[in-house]
Amino acid sequence: FDLRRANVTIDLISGYAGQLVVCRGNMAEKKEKIKTKASKEAMRWADDGEEGPVQRGPNEHGNDFDVRMDEEADGMLAAEKIVKVLKEKGVCVVRANAPFELLCAAHEEAESLWEEGEFKPPMRVHDDRSMLEAQLWNQALQDEEKAVWIRESESKAVQLKNALKLLGKNMADFCAGIGPLLQKELGIDFDRLGQPLLTCHTGERQYALHIDNPHTGEEQGLPDNGMRLSCTYYINPTWQPDLGDQGGLDVYLTDASSTPPSASSAKKSPKFRIAPHADTLVLHLSERMAHQVIATSGKERWFAIQLWGLNGTAMQQMTRKLMAMRQPAKQPDSDDDVD
Repeated sequence: FDLRRANVTIDLISGYAGQLVVCRGNMAEKKEKIKTKASKEAMRWADDGEEGPVQRGPNEHGNDFDVRMDEEADGMLAAEKIVKVLKEKGVCVVRANAPFELLCAAHEEAESLWEEGEFKPPMRVHDDRSMLEAQLWNQALQDEEKAVWIRESESKAVQLKNALKLLGKNMADFCAGIGPLLQKELGIDFDRLGQPLLTCHTGERQYALHIDNPHTGEEQGLPDNGMRLSCTYYINPTWQPDLGDQGGLDVYLTDASSTPPSASSAKKSPKFRIAPHADTLVLHLSERMAHQVIATSGKERWFAIQLWGLNGTAMQQMTRKLMAMRQPAKQPDSDDDVD
């Protein structure tokens, strides 16, 4: 990755009942947020509506990139380009310019972890609190039946995967670097980064259309899970155009300043189709952009590293709200015993 971080200091803290290890950075002083529209209507994401056309998609040379880091001489100017695209479209596709040898090594490590049985459900439920957190994060992770947290793991096999860990760190540095500009230009504020998650899509599967953080802003609505920026990085050097786009991503090009009210309204919009081609980094706004993994078939495995920019205050408020939701409602005093 070529994008250099500016004035960002990273340190590790633990969070989310031990299931996520997140980075907290000195992302720059807070500035006045730019107000954007937010839907207060309850989200409806079980609607099978008519699907819009592919407006942009890959060709015989690979994906249709918005920014190519190998062509950018100045990291800060590249960051400004990326944020401008995110502001206009809600999604930006970047050729990250990682060394091909590193990508091949990471892909080999991912295949090895699969063969060793290290891919498991990403959320471990061990008490009431972690169960509630898993339910809330299910919106973003519902298609990830098997995955591997690659930065912090008790597994010796995962600890030895240096190429994957290096790419995960590069992703975190990259996303931290554009954080201050996102806050300044879009009012999107995140102060920590989720642990990188290695995912795999394979077999005969259809995947769900969803938004990673579809909170409504209402007190009784779905809580804000803290996700602000969603990042997906593909590491598949074996992808060829004749293999199709399975395992890639469709991002529906709705209004980038607000959340679509339903799945049907999102699906009618034109979409940006992204193949799971190695060195493709997809950034999109977690609260606003509906997306869907492209259906897979056969035994081919498509690997990606995922990471989220998180707002710590929202995460803390979410935890309190979840715990409050678990408390039984207070029953009114009965008048049955009154003469």
